[in-house]
Parts: sequence; C-alpha cells; structure tokens
Amino acid sequence: MAVRRTDRQRRHQQHAGRGTDRRTPLARRCPCRAAPGDGRAARLAGGDAVTLHLARIGIHVHALAGFAVARRLSDEDLGYALHAALLARFGDAAPRPFRFLPDHEKGPHLLGYVHDRAEFADAAALPPADAVIDALFDGEPALRPMPERWREGARFGFEVRVRPVVRFGKSARAARTERDGGWLSGAGEIDANHAARERVARAGGDPDTVDREAVYIDWLAKRLADAATLDHADLRHFRRTRTLRNTHRSEGRRTHRVEGPDALIGGTLTIADPAAFAALLAKGIGRHSGFGYGMLLLAPPGRVG
Repeated sequence: MAVRRTDRQRRHQQHAGRGTDRRTPLARRCPCRAAPGDGRAARLAGGDAVTLHLARIGIHVHALAGFAVARRLSDEDLGYALHAALLARFGDAAPRPFRFLPDHEKGPHLLGYVHDRAEFADAAALPPADAVIDALFDGEPALRPMPERWREGARFGFEVRVRPVVRFGKSARAARTERDGGWLSGAGEIDANHAARERVARAGGDPDTVDREAVYIDWLAKRLADAATLDHADLRHFRRTRTLRNTHRSEGRRTHRVEGPDALIGGTLTIADPAAFAALLAKGIGRHSGFGYGMLLLAPPGRVG
C-alpha cells in the first residue's frame, strides 16, 4: 500500500525536532541536489510505488525558536514547531519521517524522506506566504534519490532516533489502573522500559535487573519485524523529553504535553525483505514519525559510530 499523506496539514498545524545529541556520523554524508528527472521508485509493500528521495533542508534555529514561541508551539525538542513549519511551507509534500540536526558541524539542518519529488518541487517553487516561514528555512532544499531496489541480504550501518513506547488497549489500561504502583497507570502509552519493569515485578522478579538498552533494542527489533534483522545495535543517547502533541479535539485545548523516552540507537542491520524494508523506510519506525522520530538513516557498514 502506498504511503498515504492524509489531512496532516489540517489536523496538525504545528510541530518541530531539535535533537540534543551531536553524534550524527551518518548525516555527514549529506545528499546532493538531484538532477531533473532523476527520480527512482521505492517499492512498497503491496506492489505500489512512490518516489523516495533523501532531502536536506537548512534550518535557522533562532527563527525556528521564534516561530515556536509566536505560535505557542514550544517544547523541549522543537519537534512540534518544525512539523508545523514544514506543513506550512511544503504542505502534504513535506518530508516525513525526518530528523533535525541542530548541532551538526556543517550547520543546523534536517534530513527527511520525500515521497513525491514532483509534488515537493512544486511546493518548494512557490514563494512562502509567511515571512516568518521564509526566514526559518535556509537556502534551497537538496535532494538525492534513494535506491530503486533493495537487495535481500544487504548490510547497512544505521542510526535512528525513536520514542520507544508501549501502547495499551482499553482492557489493558483498565487493568493497569486497578493495580497499585504502576507507572502512569491511566496512560494510553508508557516507556517500554517501565513496561518491562512492571512485567518483571508482576512475575515476582527484581525490576532493577531490567536493562534499558536491551529493552529498547528488543523494541526496535520487533518493529523491524520481517523487513530487516539486527546484526548489532547499541543505545547511543538517551534522555526524557516533554513534547507537544495534538489532542484531536474539536473544542478546548488543541495540544497537550507528553513526557517520554527519547533514544538514539545505532548499529548494523541486514535486509530480510526488500519490499517490507522499503515500506519501513518510507513510513518510519514507531510513533511520532511526523515530529522528528523514526527516520532510519543508512550508511555503508563499518563507517558508523
């Protein structure tokens, strides 16, 4: 099924990503501007194809911060503000997933996957209607086509910023609410590490034996599913952040703050199913892919970290 760009622009008129880690070796292989007609199709699960390009867009951090304050979209990683700015500038053609690199040695910029090069080019050619948006983006976007086909058994170094959370259905949420001592017992999703600690405690074990790195790597491996297998992975950076999210309510507050894990995982993977891998690359890993999480950055193995 082709990746759908639904009414994100109407539902989320806000968001931005400003990671804190400086360890972004994969991002140093920045994309170059693509020649006209140099589009390649990324084959997705289900047989449909979309163009997939790696985009590099310069960002003026101070302008982004000012935009966030003016629109009341400030959060700890500027993810919500950047999301809103991308939608305001490029509409449904905006890169998604994306990764914001505010401390990069070559200047603050974001990397993101563009699903339709022609649609993105049309949007980029229009003059920004808002001077604030115009000041936020630095220069012309640069695009580089991703491989047309992925090979089963191919190995790549990778790096991905994720929000490793576990979601609960109504019955599981009700059961957690009734139990004493649960972390955020009424929440619809919690840190995967806290969920693992709860499972160990319920089984009579010591929750302090739970290893955060192992939990997050297992979380990632499950979301790679049949698309790829992990040869090696390590937790390179971790912090907890408070971010803005849309409430999707028609009345009252439109946003609320959510505190959760913010993890950078890197290593080496092997492609198991080329079509599923292409779909995963285009969709992003885990939740919040429209807000600076889930973008799988790739590099030749042995050149990462």
